[in-house]
Amino acid sequence: MKKRCRVLVVISLLLSLAACTSDAIRKKIDAEHSAEINARLGLAYMQQGSFEIALEKLQRAIRQDPEQVAAHHYIAELYRQLKSPDDAQFHYKTALELTPKDFSLNNNYGVFLCDQKDYEAAEKRFLMAVNTAPVYKPRHEFYENLAQCMMRKPDYTRAEKYFRIVLEADPRMPITLYQMARLTFNAEKYLRARAFFQRFTEVSTQTAETLWLGIQIERKLGDTTTADEYARQLKVNFPLADETVTLMESE
Repeated sequence: MKKRCRVLVVISLLLSLAACTSDAIRKKIDAEHSAEINARLGLAYMQQGSFEIALEKLQRAIRQDPEQVAAHHYIAELYRQLKSPDDAQFHYKTALELTPKDFSLNNNYGVFLCDQKDYEAAEKRFLMAVNTAPVYKPRHEFYENLAQCMMRKPDYTRAEKYFRIVLEADPRMPITLYQMARLTFNAEKYLRARAFFQRFTEVSTQTAETLWLGIQIERKLGDTTTADEYARQLKVNFPLADETVTLMESE
């Protein structure tokens, strides 16, 4: 009889432990689910420009689940927009500790690091995004971000290297075509600059900045007719732009 009672006590204890474990698991699942919902809400509010509400939702998500990667990622992006780099850096790093091979996270952290002028670290993050992106994701988009970052450094040799990788993947990328026109113009390779600029005009609309580059290219090549046409477009479409003022001063 004593043995039986002892067994019953053990069984009762095991059942009690199982119930506690189930409750703990259930609470954890509920917290993770709530955190996921709040993370999504935070992102939605951020996209609408409601930054205060977005911050509240994302902070709540992180309290509910400190390992909620999306919440750390989104709040890092929010702090970046709010010009709070220390907070942004903390949450980028936390998210990357949880998912070091997240290609989107690595790319966005690269953008942040480039804004902070940490160009070498940014390059590593962009290349990590390239190397970890799934097959369906166009990698040349990350190369374009990297090339633009190198333009800001500036390291024009590396920028051109990465821009050329972009054009090998997609010859119609307008940002890359424009930047290649700039690079070749600054290198005094005016015919090549014209070729890149013409390709750019086929895939994108003109801005004051692009028209001014077109004017400079054609002036160097002695094509006053095309230069004058670009100048006319600049004056008509962008009369208050800095480039228009510069044009007027150069005439």
